[in-house]
Amino acid sequence: MKNGGIWKKSILIVIAVLLLLIPQQLLASRPKVEAAAAVLIDAQTGEILWQAEGDRVVAAPAMAQLMTEWLVLDAVRGGHVDWEDSVRVGGDEKVAQASLKPNSGKGGISLRADDQIPLNELFMGLAVSSSNEAEQALARYTGGSEESFAWMMNEKARRIGMSSSTLFKPGDTTKVSAPSTEGSLPNGSRMTAKDAAVLCRALIEEHPEVLRMSSVTQTEISSRGIYMMNTNAMLPEFAGPHAYRGMDGLKVYGSEKEGYSVAGTAQRDGHRLIVVILGADSQQKSFQAAGRLLDYGYARSGSFAERATSWLKLV
Repeated sequence: MKNGGIWKKSILIVIAVLLLLIPQQLLASRPKVEAAAAVLIDAQTGEILWQAEGDRVVAAPAMAQLMTEWLVLDAVRGGHVDWEDSVRVGGDEKVAQASLKPNSGKGGISLRADDQIPLNELFMGLAVSSSNEAEQALARYTGGSEESFAWMMNEKARRIGMSSSTLFKPGDTTKVSAPSTEGSLPNGSRMTAKDAAVLCRALIEEHPEVLRMSSVTQTEISSRGIYMMNTNAMLPEFAGPHAYRGMDGLKVYGSEKEGYSVAGTAQRDGHRLIVVILGADSQQKSFQAAGRLLDYGYARSGSFAERATSWLKLV
């Protein structure tokens, strides 16, 4: 027992020495991320801890969902809408289809155009399962029309300091647009990874309740008896291969056309990091990249225990 205690102390001392001696150049070379763009920031200070193509403007259609959530939360707080409001999925205009086209991702649900659904359930359908139908219905109801809501989204982007290259289009993930040519900007919603991180940080500061909402493992559309699972496989409650300790929002998105993206945040020992991955080739790669970046962040600036654990995962 005595020898075992000596060995444990020796191992801890060795780890401590390694952490102190690791040159910053070694950490600066890690991790390798396979995506169009990525950035990791400290949520408290906004400091960029790591980036790759952070200023590159890329297609980011699903990121419009985060801004939609923000504007709905603003509207509820301001008394312009109420959580119990009944929202017609198809809006006020006549809709030819019997139902709206479901999202192509795992979070897709099929809602009828004439469905009347409480605003809070639509919001949770968006926050938890990335429902495109919910996003469109919320945009029309909150803004009066998708066009008016698009103006609200882009005005908010300017006010919080996102760059002029940012463009939001509500419900963009369900619309087919011509692909951008080489050297041109994407035609749909677009932004840089840095701007996406600005959005995430500002949203959390303004509406911290969004973390609780976006980390719910499942939610229900009660009128339809539909249960939707959270598509964020990094939530520790799922205990899957991509689960990350401390992950508590914001959301994970997937698009075969534009690539897979993650906008996530984790908190350990009171230290919150925000990671953004844009345009990964697969959902698995987006999860892996986000986890590696978070490990890198905690290896650099976490508590001693977090630095030790995260560094060992990186080497």
